[in-house]
Amino acid sequence: MADAELLKKCKQDFDAKLPLYMTMQRYYDGHTDALEKYQMITKRANTKVRCNFIQKFVNEESSYCMGNKITYSSHSNDQEVIKDLRLNFKHWKEKHNKELCKQSLIFNEAYELYYIDVDGLFNSLICTPLDSYILQDDFGNIQLFIRFWTKKFDDTHTLYADVYTDSDIGHYTVIGDTFTPVVGTKIDINIFGKVPVSVVSIGSIDESLFSVLKGLQDGYETNLSDIVNEISDFRNAYLVFMNCKLDDTTKDENGETDLDKMKRLGIMNLPGEKADVKWLIKEINDDFVQNTLNTLEDKMYQLASHINNNEKLVSNTSSLALRNRLIGLEEKCTNNIQALVDAIKVRLKFLFIYLKIRQNKDYDWKDIDIKIVPNIPTDDLMISQIISQLNGKLSTRTGLAQLSFIDNPDNEMKEIEKEEKESEPGLDLDKIGDSNVQ
Repeated sequence: MADAELLKKCKQDFDAKLPLYMTMQRYYDGHTDALEKYQMITKRANTKVRCNFIQKFVNEESSYCMGNKITYSSHSNDQEVIKDLRLNFKHWKEKHNKELCKQSLIFNEAYELYYIDVDGLFNSLICTPLDSYILQDDFGNIQLFIRFWTKKFDDTHTLYADVYTDSDIGHYTVIGDTFTPVVGTKIDINIFGKVPVSVVSIGSIDESLFSVLKGLQDGYETNLSDIVNEISDFRNAYLVFMNCKLDDTTKDENGETDLDKMKRLGIMNLPGEKADVKWLIKEINDDFVQNTLNTLEDKMYQLASHINNNEKLVSNTSSLALRNRLIGLEEKCTNNIQALVDAIKVRLKFLFIYLKIRQNKDYDWKDIDIKIVPNIPTDDLMISQIISQLNGKLSTRTGLAQLSFIDNPDNEMKEIEKEEKESEPGLDLDKIGDSNVQ
């Protein structure tokens, strides 16, 4: 059971960091400071234009990283463990890994909590720094994990906390930084023997898309809103009369003033030779405005290492040239994928503990090779040509694993062996008999 004083310090640290994480979530949702604190002008257009690049980049990276299924293979060629992996992850949501990647990109850190569900199946819950707190030692070992939650439709707005340690799971209500055990609820035994949590740590907060792009995002939305409102104000254009006066008070027998007739007929009769009418127009340097917006947008793409797919391509559109445009994004995706693989290794550890307890199966997580192929265009034709040129120097299984459309090379090898056996010619007994007759 966790120490009360330790829980108090954890809650204080959680409360201190929470405002920053809430701001990161707010920016992902599009509620930026540029829009929340936009300077309103009385009796003028005050449209606030939302253009959320942070959300766009987060969603793009999560799609690039986890757009394809994870491939598992056994280093010892144990097909039984691969079969158990498929069966025990079958009930998980298809978008689970993509959602885990997305949450980790928003905060540059996310957690995966493992538990046994009501059906007795191994399952997981994605947690974030908004609702969870993790305590690690200097070596990265998890000592404590706290998940905060509230009950839906609870008018008391009571904050609950589940505290996970290596040995047990405690249940508390939280007021301020004080943890009080829930009355009538016993402490559960942690069957895993370890804190059942993995961490997807992409980097520090200063390296997150939020920290890198916040200023540019605010500047872009502020300038875009300003120019939209400037254009909108032109609807209230002014007509300037020189050397004449428009009578807008005296009405004729039809109840119309000179201004009413002008609006209805679309013409006006000006007295005298020097009389003139012109529109009062505000001159705007559209090149300056457009250059400012283009500069802000370009800097966001550069700092995020993304590419603008709306840009016109140059004449060289070979697969290698297209791949070179994606090299910055691919490097970022590699970093994201490595963080996810580290978390998935821990996922396999707890799954194998579950299988040991549930089915008495003894697997080693170090025997499993994890492969995540980014959802970035790949030239499978070029790869297949390289594989064919390495004939005799590369195993068929390794070659198949390099192709983007092969998500299970072991299963593909079995299918090849099956087809080869079926294509082998059978023995013709009649021919054998005829060959023995002299």
